[in-house]
Amino acid sequence: MELRQIRSFLSITETLHFGRTAELIHLSQPALSLQIRALEEEVGVRLLERNRRKTTLTAAGLAFRDDAAVALSQLEQGVRRARLTANGKLGRLRIGFISTAGREIVPDIVRQFRELNPEVEFSLRNILTAEQIRMLDAGALDIGFLRLPIGEHPALDVVTVHREPFVLVVPSSHKLAESKTVRLRELAGQDFVGYERAYAPGFHDLIFGILREAGIAPNVSQSAAEIPTLISLVASGMGVSILPISAVKHSVASVVACKILDRIPMSEIGIAVSKRFRAAVVDNFRSFALKKLGLSRNALHANRS
Repeated sequence: MELRQIRSFLSITETLHFGRTAELIHLSQPALSLQIRALEEEVGVRLLERNRRKTTLTAAGLAFRDDAAVALSQLEQGVRRARLTANGKLGRLRIGFISTAGREIVPDIVRQFRELNPEVEFSLRNILTAEQIRMLDAGALDIGFLRLPIGEHPALDVVTVHREPFVLVVPSSHKLAESKTVRLRELAGQDFVGYERAYAPGFHDLIFGILREAGIAPNVSQSAAEIPTLISLVASGMGVSILPISAVKHSVASVVACKILDRIPMSEIGIAVSKRFRAAVVDNFRSFALKKLGLSRNALHANRS
């Protein structure tokens, strides 16, 4: 039994006319008659009664028509879904992101991608960098927006998509809050609150490397795993902290972001995917995100040089 035979039969059931159907499906009338005869032989019963004046459905033809229409519709839906899946336009995306990416990157990218690919489902979670890496390695996460650097991870494909300056965050009552600029050497003897190394080792080491290069041995009074928590600790007077500028931009805490006058690295966020677990929808989203973020990313790389 061939699909073309079923399609021809269903077309005839709508027109009840062999000649008209042959014209609609661009087939000669003898070829159409051969298809119907072959279908009836396959089914084993007469489906259509035909004479010079008219064509009618037999009782068996009526029964076959209804089920055949449903089956053909389901098959066509299956073909459609298979093609959408192969083109990365159908599937489920599990995306992890750090808090900064959740404000600066993810909402707009997901919204724009969904407008073009409405049949893609999303699972979005705020996940710390180290956990994102573990989940990507295990195939439990499809895409991660994580804080860089992350060191060597050969199984991951990572591209920088966001860069911004670091600032010194101090309580509003701090003596440095008035000038709003600082040289790192001025931080000697200050208490610090810092990012917990276990949750983003590369980011932690970058911050402490910046301080070490400036000759500062920070006294860390408290550490935390989330940047909003660090800002709250700064506001409470437990110490100062070096953080990405966007973290303070969205905070309502009583803190001030001081521009750092020293020449230091930028804060970076990357998009990461596994090189082993790569469904078409993952590649489609990644390409879309890189394209949408491309202009700003190119500008940032130009600024770096």
